[in-house]
Amino acid sequence: MKSVKTFVLLCPLFFLLAGCDQVLELVNKQKANGKAIGASCRHSGRSLEDCFRRNTKVAKADIFAGWKEMNEYMQTKKINEVAPPPDVKTGSLSPIAEIDLHSKASETAEASAPEAEKAAKH
Repeated sequence: MKSVKTFVLLCPLFFLLAGCDQVLELVNKQKANGKAIGASCRHSGRSLEDCFRRNTKVAKADIFAGWKEMNEYMQTKKINEVAPPPDVKTGSLSPIAEIDLHSKASETAEASAPEAEKAAKH
């Protein structure tokens, strides 16, 4: 009888503790993401303040840790900074999307040009 009570009491505790690794994995993933953001900011030559401003939802300590780690790595390996891509203004299309739109527009204009010439001849 005592073993049944113990089992009933320990069963919910077991299920609660089984989810701890999921919670820790989520926390570690966020930390690793912050370090990756900081490292990429350093590699592209962005300042820490600019990196913080661009990534407000990420912990500043994680960004700094990644930035510092990448800074030390770049200094020891004598790696130069890579120029960051130009900023895209909010609300505008990306350069790739603009190219696609222009190419589609020119294709449709070229396709409709012969039809317009046929209509003009008749």
